[in-house]
Amino acid sequence: MTTPPTVSVEEWLADLLPDVQIIVKALRIVARKNMPKAREFIYHDAIGYSTSASPADRICYIAPQNKGYVNFGFFFGADLPDPTHLLIGDGKRLRHVKVKNKVEAKNPELAKLIAATWKEAHESIAGIHAGRKKTKS
Repeated sequence: MTTPPTVSVEEWLADLLPDVQIIVKALRIVARKNMPKAREFIYHDAIGYSTSASPADRICYIAPQNKGYVNFGFFFGADLPDPTHLLIGDGKRLRHVKVKNKVEAKNPELAKLIAATWKEAHESIAGIHAGRKKTKS
């Protein structure tokens, strides 16, 4: 497995536009509160949250977009309960929430999605690894 690059989250944040930094910092607080044991690192120009040190075990991410907003993405978002319909996307697994400001970053419904993905993280990752092993056989 690949290990994450050595750039720190703080170094990466310093290169973002100030308005985007505010959103990302607010999202990091919510992410860490709802995933206290998640590993946090920069991978593919986004903050990844993983169950291990491996990027292959990422369950969600924070990705700034060029138009001044930030996506909070869920690698297993299609299976999350989303009664307020925050999640965007129609792929097999991946979903994201478009966050346009600090207030939206603090949305309690987003926090619930993050907590739900963390609760199912180990099972979700195990399912992906099991599927990869079958494919290689």
